[in-house]
Amino acid sequence: MIDDSTDLAELIRSMGNHCLILARHGETEWNAQGRLQGQRDIELNTRGRSQARAIAQLLRDVPVDPIHTSVLRRCRQTARLIAEASVGRPGLVCSDLLKETALGVLEGESKDRQSTKELARHYKDFSRDEIHHRVPGGENLHDVYARVQRFFSDHIHLVESARCHLIVGHRNVNKMIVKHLLGLSFDEGLRVEQENQRVYLWFGASTQLWSCWVDGERHQFARGYATTTGPSYA
Repeated sequence: MIDDSTDLAELIRSMGNHCLILARHGETEWNAQGRLQGQRDIELNTRGRSQARAIAQLLRDVPVDPIHTSVLRRCRQTARLIAEASVGRPGLVCSDLLKETALGVLEGESKDRQSTKELARHYKDFSRDEIHHRVPGGENLHDVYARVQRFFSDHIHLVESARCHLIVGHRNVNKMIVKHLLGLSFDEGLRVEQENQRVYLWFGASTQLWSCWVDGERHQFARGYATTTGPSYA
């Protein structure tokens, strides 16, 4: 564990300069309400903008260009706040391949109580096996991982060039990115957790993954990734 006295740019230099940084968008009102977003285009709330600014402060001295981000507003807004604070003022490259898991008929529903018995059944079935199960109009994690593979096939430099790169994505798509980078199984990838305040750092020279928890002006680094045993869609 490394505390907030450690400078991120110094840590990256000590690890060989090649770093792929993986951030998640800040909180939205639907996150706060416990509603299923999927690919609905919901913007950041006040807390989410504050979280994005805290991540921007952490990354301000790390030169990244450009920032790759999902096309959905919550990611674009997060990426834009990071770019505005960054030493290099990087541009944004948006990609449909980085969108969150499509949840079809469940999008907009509450996690705690669905509006119909049919939707409650779909939610229960998907909760039991989101690796394989698709709700009507939705995706499973195999579908999301296929998009992640296409993204990295189109952007191989993100894992090969000796520079710093940044992706701003969603909870599930970022799980599959970590799976891709570390060669995890689907079960292991499903258990990867990334809260709105957590940033992952993948160092190409050593293929090590580090986690950084950001809490306002404080941050803390640790080797490895956080895990969850609960539903992972948000």
